[in-house]
Amino acid sequence: MATDSNTVSEDKIGGYRVVRVIHPGATSMVMEVVRDSTQKRFALKQLLASRGEDRDERKSFENEAKIGMEMRHPNLVRVYEYVNDPVQPYFVMDHFPGYHLKLPIARPSVYPLPKSQLHRIMEQAAAALAYMHDKGWTHRDVKPENILANRSGEARVIDYALAMRPLSGLRKLFGGKIPRQGTPSYIAPEQIRCEPPTPLADIYSFGITCYELACGRPPFRANSLQELLNKHLQERPIAITMYNNLITQEFSDLILKMIMKRPADRLASLHEFLTRFRSVRIFQDDPGPSNSGNGLF
Repeated sequence: MATDSNTVSEDKIGGYRVVRVIHPGATSMVMEVVRDSTQKRFALKQLLASRGEDRDERKSFENEAKIGMEMRHPNLVRVYEYVNDPVQPYFVMDHFPGYHLKLPIARPSVYPLPKSQLHRIMEQAAAALAYMHDKGWTHRDVKPENILANRSGEARVIDYALAMRPLSGLRKLFGGKIPRQGTPSYIAPEQIRCEPPTPLADIYSFGITCYELACGRPPFRANSLQELLNKHLQERPIAITMYNNLITQEFSDLILKMIMKRPADRLASLHEFLTRFRSVRIFQDDPGPSNSGNGLF
């Protein structure tokens, strides 16, 4: 079994040899692995031993794997195998070399993201989320950290840990209150209020994500968690053009429509976003929405 160390090159998990730790999390660890039988590379996510005896944790982990096995979209990370190990369950998924999009925001000199790639990345991420919505799932944790991009400007949406279907039937009547889950900087007002999940919450979170990717900061900042949540609930966001005057008014207006407080006031779907976005320039000096530019690195 893998440990919490970065020196795991001699470890094996099932039929996979561990190459390196990609992300050591609080409840699980993601590793790059090679399958012995084919020498093909994958990513493997394994529940930490300290969490393996927690029934709810195991159930949530298995649910994440099964959602990933259902996904069949080029811009969603696909899960191929789930192993219900009695000590440390794990699942195997696509290995997608690249980095998550919070890194270019936080450290642009180390992780450059040319403007010419941004339109393509946003379009692919929106298409992936639209596919999830068509399949009946709401992601519920859309943010830059959950979007990966590679050298070619290809994108993948990751992490189905919080994904849920809309409540229906008896589950809607007797399922109890939805827990408040999501990342505070990107969470939709209805998630804060613990309302049942809908794709409109993802539209809000994706709008916040696009806002930050375009101008380098989210619309809401605060000194405390409660103040930040109150801003999501009550404060009107400033147009992105106020932070970067090279951003087009049409892009700013589109994003502000996505992050309206009332779900009914937002875009109806990410399909609507894609229809409008494909003819929108993000920056005034963009040659055009279809331009893919050079590599990310």
